[in-house]
Amino acid sequence: MVITKKVPSAWALHRLHQLSFSVPEEVQVRAVDGSMVADAKSPLGLYVLDFSRPVEIVTDSPAVLEELEAWA
Repeated sequence: MVITKKVPSAWALHRLHQLSFSVPEEVQVRAVDGSMVADAKSPLGLYVLDFSRPVEIVTDSPAVLEELEAWA
């Protein structure tokens, strides 16, 4: 599933990074235009993305999807 969201805070980004380690499903974060893709487990990869704009989060993990629903 692909969810387009703006990451609301550095804490939320950190939480997504932590959560990606606790689920067996893959979690990717990518620029909406597709120019950059990062594995959510990679802290350096995540910080390459521009979080001042919405990003696409790609996963089939119910736990990650539940966390994303809590974001504004």
